[in-house]
Amino acid sequence: MLLQLVSEHAAFVTVEENVVSGGAGSAVAEALANAGVSIPMLHLGMPDRFVDHGDPSALVRECGLDASGITTAIQSRFAKRRLEDVSKSVA
Repeated sequence: MLLQLVSEHAAFVTVEENVVSGGAGSAVAEALANAGVSIPMLHLGMPDRFVDHGDPSALVRECGLDASGITTAIQSRFAKRRLEDVSKSVA
């Protein structure tokens, strides 16, 4: 299933409510590397620090893992790629 998803997309994003290091995104990257697949990736998750207790939606927002934060991170990570793709299609 993972290889099928990757074959149908130009990039891959993982999002988890845990730290990125050693998390699900790392496992996805390792599986793809073992399969010889290279694809631009973005791993989003909780910061590797103590996060205060509180309202879960507020904490997720604070860590940039709400819809707005995820959208901003994706646009930031892949903005250059989109510009390069446009340049190649115009040339």
